[in-house]
Amino acid sequence: MAGILEGIKVIEVASMAAAPNATVILADLGAEVIKVEPLGGDPWRYGHMTPGLPPSKVPWTTYIQNRTKKSVALNLKKPEAQEALLKLAATADVFLTNSPHPVQKALKHTYEDIKAVNPRIVYASINGFGQEGPDKDAPGFDATAWYARTGIMEELRPKDGGPVALPVGLGDLGTASTLAGAVLAGLFHRERTGQGSEVFTSLMHNGLWANSCMTQAALVGTPPMQKYDLEEWPNPVSGGRFRTRDGRYVIIMEINPNNIGNLRDAFGADHLKGDERFATPQARMLNAKALFEEMQSIIGLHDLAVVKERLQKFGVNFSVAQTTEENTRDEHMIANGCFPEVEGADGIRTVDSPMQIHAEGYEKVKPQNPPTVGEHTVSELRAVGFSEEDIKAMAEAKAVGLPK
Repeated sequence: MAGILEGIKVIEVASMAAAPNATVILADLGAEVIKVEPLGGDPWRYGHMTPGLPPSKVPWTTYIQNRTKKSVALNLKKPEAQEALLKLAATADVFLTNSPHPVQKALKHTYEDIKAVNPRIVYASINGFGQEGPDKDAPGFDATAWYARTGIMEELRPKDGGPVALPVGLGDLGTASTLAGAVLAGLFHRERTGQGSEVFTSLMHNGLWANSCMTQAALVGTPPMQKYDLEEWPNPVSGGRFRTRDGRYVIIMEINPNNIGNLRDAFGADHLKGDERFATPQARMLNAKALFEEMQSIIGLHDLAVVKERLQKFGVNFSVAQTTEENTRDEHMIANGCFPEVEGADGIRTVDSPMQIHAEGYEKVKPQNPPTVGEHTVSELRAVGFSEEDIKAMAEAKAVGLPK
């Protein structure tokens, strides 16, 4: 069995999260990905030591960012390294970078630079704020360009509360999927026409897309969505959040008004049968606070395990507010292959990329152990014509990094 992108070579000149995660998706689909990184390595290799994140001796960021890749260490400030990068790019199908455009120009890997040595290249890039406008060269992270700038931070801010912190990488990983999809479209275009292309996305645009429902409302002049405390939610049976006796939360999402009986019967709330306050969707909206209090008073009597059992038994549409750690033990997620084991990593599991393509004769590549910095410098540079003496000289000039 082969990966569906077997035979596709990708050169990645990128750091941190969104762009390297796009190439992880491509690697999972079978592409050969060569990560070009500084001699000290991509800084996000050391993300597990970032203050504020859970302390760990395991460099967990590299498993989600660098698995199944090769590593070539180049100091792109050196002309010799720029020459090596162009030779690598000349043999590739895809060149992907998140270097800001001024850096692309300074370090000789703009679209024009790469296209000059490989006209059929699919050149993929990403930045924080887009290719035009006053902020096009501003530094962007998902917390700023994806989350804060696009209204998501304000939409999620609780009533009378301050902004909530963005979970690490939340905007980056979604944006990575967009960029990977754009690369696949570029490859399809080349298959049809024989021509290369430039594909692009930004964190800002992806944040707007994630927030497009509220943004579309604003575009037609609708006022902002009102903020509510839990007990004020206007439709407790659709989007209502309730606290269990042991301090956990569930969310109820019964869109079908005919299912109100299932919800009532799940907790034996026979005293609500015939209650005119809750008999119709319109009545429930008018008496939303009272309905919330009735539901919360019942759910609050039971621990989460009992609440789950009863809601499932009566076919209520709901979900537990699950913790991230609980995800790793979730039988349903495991059954769907969400946490494959990394080969050669002593039992460490990783998160499967979300793109699933089922075709006869193909399967997803099993995650491979992330490379060490510069692990493939020698083999990959030899493959594009450099001699051992050339590579040794470049290493002495600190233009390339060799494996340690």
